Amino acid sequence: MSVVVGAASDLGCVRTNNEDNYIVLVPPGLPEGLDAVLVVADGMGGHQAGEVASEITVRTFQRWFGSDAGPRRIDSGLDLGAVLARVITEANDEVYETAAGDPRLRGMGTTVIAAALAGERLYLGSVGDSRAYLIDSANVYQLNHDHSWVAEEVRAGRLTKAQAEHHPRRNVLTRAVGVVPEIEVETQTFELVSGDTLLLCSDGLTNMVSESELQQVVQDHGQPERAAATLIQMANDRGSPDNVTVVIARYTDVASPVYRDLGAETLPGKPTDAR
Repeated sequence: MSVVVGAASDLGCVRTNNEDNYIVLVPPGLPEGLDAVLVVADGMGGHQAGEVASEITVRTFQRWFGSDAGPRRIDSGLDLGAVLARVITEANDEVYETAAGDPRLRGMGTTVIAAALAGERLYLGSVGDSRAYLIDSANVYQLNHDHSWVAEEVRAGRLTKAQAEHHPRRNVLTRAVGVVPEIEVETQTFELVSGDTLLLCSDGLTNMVSESELQQVVQDHGQPERAAATLIQMANDRGSPDNVTVVIARYTDVASPVYRDLGAETLPGKPTDAR
């Protein structure tokens, strides 16, 4: 699998500091067996505190995957979803302990969406409401679940998706890294085919740009870097009140046809046909 990645982050139109952080790790700065590790973290907790939490989180991924302290090689049988959960748990421990030791940082936390790409497989780990989308030539799919009050109400059938978009509690998270001593990490595994595009983002993008617009911009721009910049500009043109971060990875050169889904998760509205 060949992966081309583009990424960008911006203050938005209101904030004076950027509490988002992201990291893009690609070979040769990765253990053998990995094609990319991509992370977006959206910090919260007030001036400076949120950016501390998100920085600790991406630094934990850098330490685990991108430094000499990490593994040299990823075995083909390793459950990378479990590895992502472990790394996020380590970040949770550090954020929580750091906040407990500094009154200025009390209550800080961060969302995280992390992706590990190994050959034709995509592994995701997430906490909070930063999102992963898969975009192909015909559709856009949100791969992970939002861990927010309104998302849980939608899944329970008590709110519609349209109602959730404008609900006064739409920004209330039910999970975040660093807020409590123990965290539940959502993990998923998918298979990809040539031409698929993965998009990771903070809610500063999804609150301002629709899913259909995400798909259109990705289709219109061949280079992920240009697509990421265009999406951020769209959010800012609409007066984005939040920081905006986008990481886009495009996949090419798959050797043989595969099933899109491994069975651990299915794409909403998409049959698991062989390609």
